[in-house]
Amino acid sequence: MEYYIPISRRLFEHPFWCEERVFSRFEAWLDIVQSARFEDTKQLIGNRFIEVKRGQMLVSLRFLAGRWQWSTKKVNSFLDLLIQDKMIIKETPKETGQTVITICNYDKYNFISQELETEKKQQGNTKETPWKQQGNKINKDNKENKLKEDNIPPTPPKGEGINSKARLLFENYFRETFSDSYYWTAKDAGAMSQLLNKLKFQREQKKMDVSDDSILYALQYLLSSVKEGWIFENFSVTNINSKFNEIVAQAKKATSTKPTTDIGVILKDNSPDKYDSPQERKWEERWNK
Repeated sequence: MEYYIPISRRLFEHPFWCEERVFSRFEAWLDIVQSARFEDTKQLIGNRFIEVKRGQMLVSLRFLAGRWQWSTKKVNSFLDLLIQDKMIIKETPKETGQTVITICNYDKYNFISQELETEKKQQGNTKETPWKQQGNKINKDNKENKLKEDNIPPTPPKGEGINSKARLLFENYFRETFSDSYYWTAKDAGAMSQLLNKLKFQREQKKMDVSDDSILYALQYLLSSVKEGWIFENFSVTNINSKFNEIVAQAKKATSTKPTTDIGVILKDNSPDKYDSPQERKWEERWNK
């Protein structure tokens, strides 16, 4: 008989899990298990939907390398090890170009009770059937986890504020820059919240606008300022958040030598200095006349 310790997926949103570190092989394997889809779904990649089965995940090696703080070579070696041990299957269909990882024997890691499976089928047959209380507390907890289970939604939910907008902005930028889709996880959500807070704090210190649109504008600039080096090669929300000060310092250094470029305007954003140019002063003089 096998025994289990039920673990809430909220564990993977905890600061201890989200802290920056080089993953061990166990942590990397656990990350794959928790990132796999809990049930069959369709994920929007570019302009098409890709079917993702239970126990599968769509991912790029670049993303895993950044997330685990490994080299892509080490990621490849680790995945090959899992394949050799028959723990996963890795495929890259030509029609999608997306790497699909399938966890072998996924039900061993994410068990669904017979009662829950039956109830799921009953709900599919009628929308009027309410959830019923189960005598067994474990089954009740499983149902609640099933409702909350959300592994990573294919697209950010609408109308949930700046975090959802920031996610959409990041995913679109990643797709346009790397011609690949970014696989969003709970760890990215935590890192993005921290990143937005850092941007807001910096703007407050400079007495700049801290509206959602202004912070998102600053985020767009921050992403576009990363053009080369290790951060670019390992482009992820967690890495950008952890290297925030370094990125800002490099951006300031780059713009200090080119004060009249568009980058300089973006850096100053809506501050009064933005409009303090010779051309702006001429317009102001004409207007005052």
